[in-house]
Amino acid sequence: MKPFRKISIGARTPDLHGGLRVAVGHLAVDEKNIEGSFMGTPNVSRQRMKELSELLNDVVKHGSRYPEQRVDLLVLPEVSVPHRWATFITRWAKEHQVGVICGLEHRIDDRSQAWNELLAALPFRGDNGSKECAPIRRLKKHYSPGEEFQLTNNCLLAPKKPKKSRYQLFQWRGASFAVYNCYELASVEDRCLFKGMVDFIVCSEFNKDVNYFSNIVESAARDLHCYVIQVNSAQFGDSRVVSPSRTETLNPLRIKGGDNQTFLTMRLPLQQLRSHQLKRYGLQKDSKEYKPTPPDFDIAEIEKRIRLGR
Repeated sequence: MKPFRKISIGARTPDLHGGLRVAVGHLAVDEKNIEGSFMGTPNVSRQRMKELSELLNDVVKHGSRYPEQRVDLLVLPEVSVPHRWATFITRWAKEHQVGVICGLEHRIDDRSQAWNELLAALPFRGDNGSKECAPIRRLKKHYSPGEEFQLTNNCLLAPKKPKKSRYQLFQWRGASFAVYNCYELASVEDRCLFKGMVDFIVCSEFNKDVNYFSNIVESAARDLHCYVIQVNSAQFGDSRVVSPSRTETLNPLRIKGGDNQTFLTMRLPLQQLRSHQLKRYGLQKDSKEYKPTPPDFDIAEIEKRIRLGR
């Protein structure tokens, strides 16, 4: 069985070939809410829904006020949304045609297994121009030791690794990317699966060890030669976009601290990245935007990305 499966969404409307604008969500994940999900009493209060809705509405308002900065993809931290709100997130993504990647709080099954899942709600236009959205979940493959400790002491288990924990290569409206759930990115074998195949990877986190992950995401950006979108809970910080660039321009977007819920946006210039990757070292070495591609970087995979939906 392959370690990942390919998922194509909106292939007939490949409008993201040139680039896409990502919004990095900045909000604090309350550990009491995580514990509540463990105990089968998730916080689905009106106040919490109001706060989430305000963030989503602000993303829409930003695009209305600055049409050239309309957001294509919003990324939120791990375990930041109650799992029963997945349908609400999908409806919102469909209506506003803004993709959402977020971590769902643990869902407890009848065998006392705590399912930590990521949701990718990816909108697209149907053949007749209708608004559509594909909601796709994936079970976390590698639970961290700290997470397993919490589960064990709450008389719960990490699920066995079924097919639902296989990684996914998303081909969405002309853009190619993969998504990691926090501790998964610590596996060097797993984060190298998509070398040459992706324009960016997303890592949704609830992670206190920001220094450890800082080294990982910077290495991943250069080893895979792609953008890395890291979104962590606000109290830990270091949410950022990492570029496969020189040290001076490695972090074009970075946010940490503050009490308010907000987001920052950045456009990922996918066409510019791919054009650089198609060149040989002699032309890459003098680039001011990107570092040269690493050894054994397959140009055929770049060409596949360029041809998506065309």
